[in-house]
Amino acid sequence: MISTATKVAANVTRASAENDLKSAADEVVAEGRAAIDSVSDYANEAGQKFRSFVDRTLESTNRVSSGVQDEIRLNPVRSSLIALGAGFILGALLTRR
Repeated sequence: MISTATKVAANVTRASAENDLKSAADEVVAEGRAAIDSVSDYANEAGQKFRSFVDRTLESTNRVSSGVQDEIRLNPVRSSLIALGAGFILGALLTRR
């Protein structure tokens, strides 16, 4: 039979092991939460940069579009000739074999 001292020692060892395991699991969970927070912060920062880039691009596109529309209104003949020339060049390049 197993002595009482052995049983007590086994229980202490088991309790210590459970405590160590719980501590290690808590530490892993805390590290996981910190990693998730870090990734979340990085994703938010990247999203803000991307939104800023898109906003700047849309502003530039609108500005250029307005300029082109104004130029076409002021010089319709020259604009038509430029469009015709560009179409001719693209057609020649695309039908070349």
